[in-house]
Amino acid sequence: MRRYDTDIEVAVVGAGPAGSSAAETAARLGAKVVLIERKREMGTPVQCGGFLPEVSELEALLPRAVIPEAAAEIPEKYVLARTRVQRIFSPSGDAKEFSVRGRVVDRRSFDRHLAWRAARAGAEVLVDTRADLSGGSLHLSGGRSGTVEAQAIIGADGPSSATARGANLARRQEAGVCIEYEMAAVNIDPGAAEMYFGTKAAPGGYAWIIPLGEDVANVGVGTRPAYLHGRRIHDILDSFIADHRIAKDKLRGGKVTAVMRGVVPAGGMPPAIQRGNVLLAGDAAGMVMATSGGGIPLAMVGGALAGEVAARAVSGDGSLTDYTLRIAEAMGRELKNSVRIREVVDRTLRSDRLMDGLFAMLPADQMKATMRGQIPKALERAQDIIKKRSTTPSGSGEGSD
Repeated sequence: MRRYDTDIEVAVVGAGPAGSSAAETAARLGAKVVLIERKREMGTPVQCGGFLPEVSELEALLPRAVIPEAAAEIPEKYVLARTRVQRIFSPSGDAKEFSVRGRVVDRRSFDRHLAWRAARAGAEVLVDTRADLSGGSLHLSGGRSGTVEAQAIIGADGPSSATARGANLARRQEAGVCIEYEMAAVNIDPGAAEMYFGTKAAPGGYAWIIPLGEDVANVGVGTRPAYLHGRRIHDILDSFIADHRIAKDKLRGGKVTAVMRGVVPAGGMPPAIQRGNVLLAGDAAGMVMATSGGGIPLAMVGGALAGEVAARAVSGDGSLTDYTLRIAEAMGRELKNSVRIREVVDRTLRSDRLMDGLFAMLPADQMKATMRGQIPKALERAQDIIKKRSTTPSGSGEGSD
């Protein structure tokens, strides 16, 4: 164990997309930065599918945000596949699709790439080091020991953020859980990212097939514990692969080459994402679209803003209290809308009949708007209809997969 004793202006905890983006931005603005990661190897274990929309899609998703260069310009060597459409299946098997140009990245390599960018910008990187926040300071253990007295601390250490707890910014909220198989020798559409809804396929959430190549895909399911009712999530995924009326023909004969698990914030941002000298970014701040569970681009936008605000504050050109407003301007409306949409959709998730009805009411273009955290008129009309139907005895349907 080596001691770490040096003056630091900005300390970033967590070297995922949010933390590395924060460290790179702060370092490029001239701050003295340290990026602290508890894992020995960045990017592992992989905990999500690695889907990032192309820059034009990101600009439509977050029209008031500045998209970081690292999210806009991803080197081809980290891109495993490109998609052209998103296809969504209702419980009855009907499909709607809309154009979404996306990139599926190798998360192991991509996360390292982001940390390398931060290091090249001037940030010092500490791996295999735990950082515990107490009294406004970070206490290190593991690969490095010592205390970091930073003017600004950015907590980008995931949905169970220890930094948030240390700053009294943590809150109890229901989180989504997911499991994903990397599968080879599957018969998929390599240009489509697919989502499957239904009480058997994914109670309380959705299942997905995200291509990694011509015959390789990430196949997963995400839900919330309240919907499991004693079922194990990996059993739900196995059943989806073996029994789903549509997916089974695409996945028959596929071989599992990796298993990934993760936890995803499900309730939007907490009431406060800044207190004292601490800012939260990424999953630690609930920067995840509740409509899809997607969070990589939001994490990078939020991390970059945290790094910018922190660097300007330590140089005397701003205040850490600017952060909340900057985030609200960049993504606040979209995040709040996504939670509102999820609350509407929650009324249907226990009933395949209601889900099929909602699916029928939303044209493909409005479905795309919904996934972006926009509330189309058709969804507003559906809300009242669903509320009425869900209170009738026939409102609880059986699974139809």
